[in-house]
Amino acid sequence: MDNKLFSEIWADAQKIHDINSFVSDWATSSAFLDPEDPEQKIDSGMVDQLGRLWQVANLPFRELLKLLGLSQTACSVRFCIPLRTVQGWALGKRQIPSYTRLMMAELTGIVRLRDV
Repeated sequence: MDNKLFSEIWADAQKIHDINSFVSDWATSSAFLDPEDPEQKIDSGMVDQLGRLWQVANLPFRELLKLLGLSQTACSVRFCIPLRTVQGWALGKRQIPSYTRLMMAELTGIVRLRDV
């Protein structure tokens, strides 16, 4: 998958607030399925990765940490982010930038959509 398509999918993940709509729209899109081949099957790995991407874009930061398998302290150490900043994100006092969410997910291996 090229970076332009990935960017489109990431932008949609942030706009579409229903995980099922997001996943079904993209998994059945012409970006991944040939409209001329009605027998083509949807890739289950793609569906899984689209769901994870949506979660990364939409989960509250505390839930994202659980998905990443990190505590606040571990997140701070792993990504060299001040602990107070991570705590602020977890408490909802600060908003984590979407690009930071994405980088964390890709670096921890939660999102591998580009490889599908």
